[in-house]
Amino acid sequence: MTAYFDTGIILKLYTEEPESEAVRAFVIKRGEAIGVSTLHLAECVSALRLKQFRGEGKAAQVSQAIANLDHDVRSRVLKIFPVDWDEAWRESRALSDAHAGVAGCRTLDALHVACARLLGARQFISSDRRQGALAKLAGLKLLNPCL
Repeated sequence: MTAYFDTGIILKLYTEEPESEAVRAFVIKRGEAIGVSTLHLAECVSALRLKQFRGEGKAAQVSQAIANLDHDVRSRVLKIFPVDWDEAWRESRALSDAHAGVAGCRTLDALHVACARLLGARQFISSDRRQGALAKLAGLKLLNPCL
């Protein structure tokens, strides 16, 4: 895998947010499947249902977005990659020890960057400032499709 996509970027593919159009164009231009883990999928469903809770989307819209996500997994537009979670948590801890005091990253930020490193990604696709800072400190090339 050459690139690791942050969950926030993946969500922009399934919802209408200000940056959704730019993210869709970026993904189409790349022309390759997006690697995701079970963490991505759990975060996406949770974030989508949170939008419903906040009144940012109706139940039917959210259910359709989740159905679209599941369809893209089945059709391999989103390709699930295996993660050694024990190793990912160890790497996450090491990244936090080394960089959280500077990058201001949180646990899930470090866990995503750890997964990217363990999977051999060279690029980290994110619009999240703290997560992006950690990715750069971890030696990954940061790409922000929202700019």
